[in-house]
Amino acid sequence: MGKLEEAKEILKALGMPKQQYNDRSAYTFLALAGLKEEDNWDAATNKPMRIVDMMNFMAEHYGKVYKPNTRETIRKDTIHQFCDGAITVRNVDDEERATNSPRYSYRLTDEVLEVIRAYGTDEWEEKLGAWLENHETLVEKYSQVREMTMIPVKVNGKELQFSPGKHNQLQKAIIEEFAPRFAPGAEVLYVGDTAKKDLVKNRGSSPQVVLDH
Repeated sequence: MGKLEEAKEILKALGMPKQQYNDRSAYTFLALAGLKEEDNWDAATNKPMRIVDMMNFMAEHYGKVYKPNTRETIRKDTIHQFCDGAITVRNVDDEERATNSPRYSYRLTDEVLEVIRAYGTDEWEEKLGAWLENHETLVEKYSQVREMTMIPVKVNGKELQFSPGKHNQLQKAIIEEFAPRFAPGAEVLYVGDTAKKDLVKNRGSSPQVVLDH
């Protein structure tokens, strides 16, 4: 069995949904683990990688070349699911890094690294079983890390969570400090978030923050 099929088998064993048993997700997983075709799984690593770094790794070591516009597909349809499943974690070196930063990175969690290093050994079943037993706890653990970095903003009487970053800190200041002082009673018609795009869109569309007074 080649590395690609082994990666798919591991993703399935880790409880990933069926949509993740595809070549794209398997290549991404191998890139995150830093594994080439000839490597053993005990050589896996978990250094932080940007999406473009993963794509370069796939091209260099597996001859799998994805077009530049595929980067967002990898992020939305593979990496997000890995993060939700406690397989990867974001920005271990800077949890407040803005979502649109060119340095935004991901890496395998330490717990997953320990499991996959045992693949193909007598310890595999034991390590996998222990991980699965604690899976929900790990999902909760890494979800809490993400929630702690979010920026709470009160918009039109409703509290929303903005992703971290200077851009959203500025929007928070405009909504909570500038508007009450210089445009009392104004309604927020539009506010965008670098991660979730349109958080509030009451009328039309426009960048940044739009107030109606």
